[in-house]
Amino acid sequence: MTTTGIQAVQARIAVIESRLKALAGGTDFASVLDSTVTSSTAMAGSSAMTGTSSTTTVSLSDPGDAEKLQRLTAYMQSRHFNSGLAAETGTFLQAAKANGIDWRLGVAIAVAESSGGRDCFRQNNPFGIMGKSFASWKDAVTEVNRLVASYGYGNDPQKILAKYNPSGGQTYINNVINEMNAV
Repeated sequence: MTTTGIQAVQARIAVIESRLKALAGGTDFASVLDSTVTSSTAMAGSSAMTGTSSTTTVSLSDPGDAEKLQRLTAYMQSRHFNSGLAAETGTFLQAAKANGIDWRLGVAIAVAESSGGRDCFRQNNPFGIMGKSFASWKDAVTEVNRLVASYGYGNDPQKILAKYNPSGGQTYINNVINEMNAV
């Protein structure tokens, strides 16, 4: 890479860092990332957490919840999820439990629809829910779980995904299911 190419990359990095700093209320990107990783790790290590969805309180004290949180955290890191969305591992698990949905479905849809929240068409909408922006990542996670539960297909990912993205066909369904299996 030429010197001008390196300078262009450095300038772009500076722009991205300044935008992230503005979004984080003046906190630098490294601090935001560290706090996100710390909070995700703390959540994953706890075996007795509770949380609220928009409709009900759900306990994350069941055997296996800590392991699920650790698996979600590791998966999100491996797929380079948006750090704000990755901070919602507990919300993913809580919303899935509250709605009786497979806990891996939401994160798998986020990968298929927006590369883990990195390429959202609408604000805080990593799931490609048509025409919607969300006030927060948490709101989006809660909504996607509520939405797929409203289809009435229980935990049948084939039927859920066929309705969720009818134009995606079997290729879309297979991609999401493969991501679910990777969690």
